Amino acid sequence: MDIETPPLYRDTVFHAGSEKALLEKIEALQSQRDMYHSVFENTGTGTIIIDKDMLILFANAKFAQLTGFSKEEIEKTMHWSQFVIPDDNQKMQAYHYGRRKGAVGIPDEYECRIFDKAGQVKHIHMKVGMMPGTGISIASFMDITLRKLAEQRLGKSESLLKTIVSTFEGFIFTLTEDHTIGFMNNTLITRIGYNGVNGKCYRVIHSLEAPCPWCRLGTVLKGNVSKREDKSPRDGRWYSVTQSPIYDRVSRISGVQVIMVDITERKQMEEKITENANYYRSENKILRSAIKERCRFGDIVGKSDAMQTVYELILRAASSNAHVILYGESGTGKELVATAIHKLSQRSKNKFVPVNCAAINDNLIESEFFGYIKGAFSGADRNKAGFLDIADKGTLFLDEIGDLGLSLQVKLLRSIEGGGFTPVGGNMLKKPDLRIVAATNKDLKKLVIQGMMREDFFYRVNIIPIKLPPLRERKEDLPLLIEHFLSKYDKDIAIPPMDQKVTDAFLNYDWPGNVRELRHSLDRYVTLNDCDFLDSLVVTPIPHKSYDIKNDDMANGGKSLPDMVADIEKQIISKALEDNRWRKSKTASDLGIHRKTLFTKMKRYNL
Repeated sequence: MDIETPPLYRDTVFHAGSEKALLEKIEALQSQRDMYHSVFENTGTGTIIIDKDMLILFANAKFAQLTGFSKEEIEKTMHWSQFVIPDDNQKMQAYHYGRRKGAVGIPDEYECRIFDKAGQVKHIHMKVGMMPGTGISIASFMDITLRKLAEQRLGKSESLLKTIVSTFEGFIFTLTEDHTIGFMNNTLITRIGYNGVNGKCYRVIHSLEAPCPWCRLGTVLKGNVSKREDKSPRDGRWYSVTQSPIYDRVSRISGVQVIMVDITERKQMEEKITENANYYRSENKILRSAIKERCRFGDIVGKSDAMQTVYELILRAASSNAHVILYGESGTGKELVATAIHKLSQRSKNKFVPVNCAAINDNLIESEFFGYIKGAFSGADRNKAGFLDIADKGTLFLDEIGDLGLSLQVKLLRSIEGGGFTPVGGNMLKKPDLRIVAATNKDLKKLVIQGMMREDFFYRVNIIPIKLPPLRERKEDLPLLIEHFLSKYDKDIAIPPMDQKVTDAFLNYDWPGNVRELRHSLDRYVTLNDCDFLDSLVVTPIPHKSYDIKNDDMANGGKSLPDMVADIEKQIISKALEDNRWRKSKTASDLGIHRKTLFTKMKRYNL
């Protein structure tokens, strides 16, 4: 390659006094020329000199190796634009001509793609400089094809990873040391309802106003991995939570990655197992203290099969801390059952707070449930505790729960799931420990379908359902109930006799108002000696079949005398009980035996 003599020496006039001085000057020029040639050839990068029309004047061996052409094929024959692929050629030419016109903003370094002799595309990083006072430029190139391919593969890997993370069924998000969210996967965004990036994790993920008390962010930022199980106050569900440190390229911790997987079903199963274990441990104690006679359970009276089922469910509910829902028509004794559950539970030392949801004015319902502070509204001259405050660590009985409004259902759901509540006019969060026993005479599932009850609220209170039978479906309990209510009157009050006609009328009436109507009817009968339905519902009782001693009983191999006497005695006691509608005191008096003796014989004959 012949490089022109540098301008500094081009017009030099030698006035040396001798031939020797002239030779020395020529040798110096030749030495400098060799130096420029060596630098051009050994720069370590592909280098070319380009004229104003893009003709390549000179190319070093490195550029020839990069393109696959020989220097002879390139120099003064090929143009720079012939190497650049069409997609990048327009950009390159704009830079080339703009640089010669002195345009502002033309970069000295940029990336583009070129063809080699075999037609393969290569990515290069090029640096361009102009020779002062000329239209000639020098460009050097670095092959970055391998780096670009690595970047593309990395991009594909990152894209695949993002797809996996975004479609992961669990929740994934990243945090900085101040609890700020840097990333959320799509599953979590869907669950929250919005993209919470740049928000605080405790507020976005758990709806809290301060960092979660169980958070281990500080420990993880020191390089540790934290694994635990948490119950989110946002939705009351259990999650397996793994917090791991995120490292940058120099192995410094730059943040924390959090993975949350829903384990609610597993936790509910564990709670059920624990609940059953606690139940079986305490059942004998409860049975000994609560059941003296199976014909009654505290203030609940009845010995029918339906009531025996109710008693068993009361015991199970009392041994648990789960919420209970009582279904039954008006007057079936739902509040009595709720009271029995409370008295037998571990909460019995705390308050039982009954609330008739249908009787509270809509304008007052929120302040009644959550209370208010002084000055919250006109007339609030003092602080007042709400039902939730009063029932803390006790039982809140919500009668007619089907009449609660949707907005209140949301706030109650948040409160019973641990999210707490704020009194009207206040800003202090309260988190009561509540056990809800609800009651209704409505079909709550139908209300959910109609949009009048939230599905999540329904499933939260419908954990232990107990159905109370109407009185018309357990008429065998009527004699016991009548005796129970009549026994409560003062002994000085003259009670009209309950003869066969009156008793049969009571037995044949359907009692649409259930036990409540029965009690009111007895009040009227005792006071006025009359009931509206007496004449219309009297029926003739079926004659009792007398005992017939067969000759075979006395024949050889038949019953012995004691066995026949026992059969007759059983028949007599059974008839006397039926005649007296199972009033044991009256039956014992008619038979001329002590009440305790009657009980003993009833037990012996399984009556």
